Amino acid sequence: MPIDPNMFLLKRRRTKVVATLGPVSQSSEMIRQLMDAGVNVFRLNMSHGEHSFHRETYQRIRKMAEEVNKPIAIMADLCGPKLRVGVFPDGSISLKRGESVVVTTRDVEGAPGLIPSQYLPLSGEVEPGHRILLADGLLGLQVESVVETEISCTVLQGGTLKSRQGMNLPGVQLSVPSLTPKDRRDATLALELGVDYLALSFVRRAADVLELRELIQASGKQIGIVSKIEKPEALTEIEDIIVASDAIMVARGDLGVELPAEQVPLIQDELIQTARAHNRPVIVATQMLESMIEHSRPTRAEVSDVSHAVISGADALMLSGETAVGRHPVVAVQMMDRVARQAEGYLWRHGAFGSIRNEHDDAHLAASIPVRDAIANATSLLSRELRVRSIVVPSQTGNTARIACASRPAAPLLAISSVPRTCRQMNLFWGVVPVYVDEIDLHTTPVLARRIVRELELAESGQYILLLQGFHPDPEESEPAITVLQV
Repeated sequence: MPIDPNMFLLKRRRTKVVATLGPVSQSSEMIRQLMDAGVNVFRLNMSHGEHSFHRETYQRIRKMAEEVNKPIAIMADLCGPKLRVGVFPDGSISLKRGESVVVTTRDVEGAPGLIPSQYLPLSGEVEPGHRILLADGLLGLQVESVVETEISCTVLQGGTLKSRQGMNLPGVQLSVPSLTPKDRRDATLALELGVDYLALSFVRRAADVLELRELIQASGKQIGIVSKIEKPEALTEIEDIIVASDAIMVARGDLGVELPAEQVPLIQDELIQTARAHNRPVIVATQMLESMIEHSRPTRAEVSDVSHAVISGADALMLSGETAVGRHPVVAVQMMDRVARQAEGYLWRHGAFGSIRNEHDDAHLAASIPVRDAIANATSLLSRELRVRSIVVPSQTGNTARIACASRPAAPLLAISSVPRTCRQMNLFWGVVPVYVDEIDLHTTPVLARRIVRELELAESGQYILLLQGFHPDPEESEPAITVLQV
């Protein structure tokens, strides 16, 4: 049987694209081009740039989104307790395998054989036998002895170590909190600006998420929390972390440093399925199209990586350096768009949309699932069996749309809301097309649903759509209902 490489492409891409803004992409014109290329969410990386940069970039995004009339979301990504080495007078030193070096927590400049650490508690937390990984795991040391501020090590993997490069401590329980004083200052700015999501780095337990939740609640804002899964410790408490969060990010950079590389793709798939079982969106991030920082075409391995993430069920894919400092930011987004559309065409061909939860989800949800989840699953199945043109979901908080999209329905989800922030936040959800409406229109949802699908050219007279409503954040207060409407 021949293989036809030409996939049927869906009218609207289901998987969302997150793009990081930086020096090459902060201008209004570039932001506009990235929106036109298909960006749904812009990321402000609080690890780099002054507050003035982020404030100006935020205002440009909002202005451009208003001009093009798109509910673009903004996510501020907090730095977290990123461990780094200090500064070397010449910018770097060379490490050779087998040589002895000293890592110090004293406030000194580095030198050949001496590596300053900016993480002051380091000497009290590592022991002989522990490994210290540097430069994203490319370099490695083994701790031999610890005397006060001085940590004597043997080089396991050598190479060039540059100033302020990262440091990872696999297997070491760190005392530093996920929410650092810098993060609190950055979060205060983000709350003041009115971002839609805050991403919390190096989450290790649900309590880390709840600490940020308290800060947000004190501000009176309705901002979603994206928990970045990049520490092995998070995997032992992952379901509690997911439930405490509004979304998760599979941040494969540090996760791939502290765990064997061959385990990361499998963990990625497990995280996606577990989050879907709890109706939480998942962003897959780090090095997705890394080579496009320099080149106008990705490697075939990168394309396969992006395609795999889509087929695995990720809600969104994130570009970092590709759009922040790369030479081809718009081309990178266009490539991400094309690869995602091809993968979704493959899923459509093989009937993957509109299916009930898979065995992995059933295992997590055990004997029974909430009524609202069962209704969402039924809606997903019904959308395929009736070949409906759209599922219309009134959603003032985004809760109904979030639950409905987790079942990956065959028809596009039109989420209508009179709350602008909710529309923007729903732009992260798989397959959801947010539509802002006046509150008075929500009183006649069947009429509104028929009008909107016509305006968006998703249905014609005589075709069917579904109206899904009645969900509540508290499952016990939900009164979900499915209505079949003929346009």
